[in-house]
Amino acid sequence: MTAVQSEAVHAGRGNPGEILRQKRLSLGWSQAQVAQNLNLSERIIEQLESGNYQQMPGHTFARGYTKAYGKLLGLDQVELVRTFDGYTGTDAKGSTVHSLGRLDEPVRLSRNVLRFVSFILVVLIIAMGLFWWQERSRQASSASAVSMEHVEVEGADGKTEIHPIDEPEEQPPVTAQQPAATLPSPVGTP
Repeated sequence: MTAVQSEAVHAGRGNPGEILRQKRLSLGWSQAQVAQNLNLSERIIEQLESGNYQQMPGHTFARGYTKAYGKLLGLDQVELVRTFDGYTGTDAKGSTVHSLGRLDEPVRLSRNVLRFVSFILVVLIIAMGLFWWQERSRQASSASAVSMEHVEVEGADGKTEIHPIDEPEEQPPVTAQQPAATLPSPVGTP
């Protein structure tokens, strides 16, 4: 820490925000630039510099913002936080987070158990698919055998005739074709 920074910290024992404001002005930065670098709103930067910590979301946040602001400006963070604690009348003990106790982690299945269960499920799905396919094939073949016992034929006159497939079909006798009668040859032809 340089002598100028040390003087600024010791001289501004009252308000740490004033130390931050003076350092910001000496660097030539605007509040908007600081707010952008810290990912905070300009309103919070104004509250920090004015020492209006009651308007902030909480003491712990104000303390953390002051420390981050000091780090950005290159100030001694420890001394700046001590100044903040003296100004607000608190110390680091006042801003501790209370422990929630020991939290048990939920039981997790190992990857191998998860892979094994997934493999068994895939095998079961494939087996059920094969069983369904075989049953469907059997039902289709038995249904086709039943339906092929007879054939229904509708005649031209509108009557339906049922012919069993097992009996040979009677064929009408084939009639021999007679040679066509020869035409008389014209007279006078040799």
